[in-house]
Amino acid sequence: MVKFSFQTEEVEEGRAQVIVPKAERGEGPGKKEGFPFYNPVMEVNRDISVLVVQKTLSHGSPRVLDGLSGTGIRGVRFALEVEGDLSILLNDWNEMCHELILENIKRNEIGNAHAKQQDLNHLLQGEEFDYVDVDPFGTPIHFLENALKGVKTGGILAVTATDTAALAGSYPMACKRKYDAATLPIPTRHEIGVRILIGHCARTAVNHDLGITPILSHSTDHYYRTYFTVGADPDTTKRNIGYFSRDPSTLENALEEERRDALQVAGPLWIGGLWDARFLSTLRPRSYMSFKTSKTLELIKGESEINIPFHSSDEIASHLRVHTPSVRKIVEMLRENGFDSSPTHFDPKGFRTNAPIEDIKKVFKGL
Repeated sequence: MVKFSFQTEEVEEGRAQVIVPKAERGEGPGKKEGFPFYNPVMEVNRDISVLVVQKTLSHGSPRVLDGLSGTGIRGVRFALEVEGDLSILLNDWNEMCHELILENIKRNEIGNAHAKQQDLNHLLQGEEFDYVDVDPFGTPIHFLENALKGVKTGGILAVTATDTAALAGSYPMACKRKYDAATLPIPTRHEIGVRILIGHCARTAVNHDLGITPILSHSTDHYYRTYFTVGADPDTTKRNIGYFSRDPSTLENALEEERRDALQVAGPLWIGGLWDARFLSTLRPRSYMSFKTSKTLELIKGESEINIPFHSSDEIASHLRVHTPSVRKIVEMLRENGFDSSPTHFDPKGFRTNAPIEDIKKVFKGL
């Protein structure tokens, strides 16, 4: 085994056994340090990416890029867990990461993966892939332009953002500076943050005469994650860029093409669907994957056909000065009244529905 300048330990995740830097690990995004970074909290992220790659790249001999590979755990899992004739490139510009990636490829006896040590933007300017994964520390915006151009037509780009404090409204000036969008620090802030992220990806795509179609998006722990197909339809993409508007006096919210300055407004952001319900129905978590992965996918599948911003049960109850009913009861009653409704993965106290706000309030008053 290679001697590293930092202490290491072996971890098992999915089908992979890899060595990673030995470090104290918390529940959040972690700290950016000089040595390769491994965060066990991101296991759900990696679980879902394995399922997406399996379902989207089942034909031919697809090329897969794990662009900011770190310890190599995601790319190693792709190689071990995704069936098919894949060619996987694990890339990281950091020399220590590169050495660790090589060791982890070797110890898992992988034959369909290789490693490069390049600047990601430079690499993407010279090669094309069927799937590109961009999972940085912080914002992904510095890589988007080249990542979009580095995905073959019809291929998948997967993007992670861990700067959720900016996207979700804690640092509105940072959101404006990075994403050129206004955000709102309200109970639905995590959905707004995901939509701002996708909206920025969409605007970048349109600027290069490309289109995107989200197939799966989620907000988990300290990060946002989205997967979308990249294609040659910028006009449809442009029509799905708009604004989130909210009337604080009624708690009515909407996704709209035009900005209404009289209301609370966030955007520009993605107003189209966050998910492809048919695609989601094909995803089946593996037996070795975490319970949290299964639960997250179950919730997303339930809400995937309702493209209306979710509501916070606590906020509506406080607005009406009533007790907060359980989300289960709210959803059941809305369905009994003829509306579509589902819990949401964005918030354990949240629910999604196509019911008008006045019908939602009647349900609260009756429970």
